[in-house]
Amino acid sequence: MNKKLIFKMVQNCLKQYNEDSHSITFESREFEKILHKIIETKDKEDDSDLHEIINDAVYGYITDSPYF
Repeated sequence: MNKKLIFKMVQNCLKQYNEDSHSITFESREFEKILHKIIETKDKEDDSDLHEIINDAVYGYITDSPYF
């Protein structure tokens, strides 16, 4: 997967939740956690839409979900 594309998609998703998209940088530990969750979910659910996976991962990160 293209890490830069996913980063932009995560930033756009953060904006939808009125979160400061600059709080997560490309090299941050937070982004790495989100990216890992996205890749893990995509591997398990190959037919799932990437946008939905990213939205779920960002929502889980923002809400500090135990499933994240």
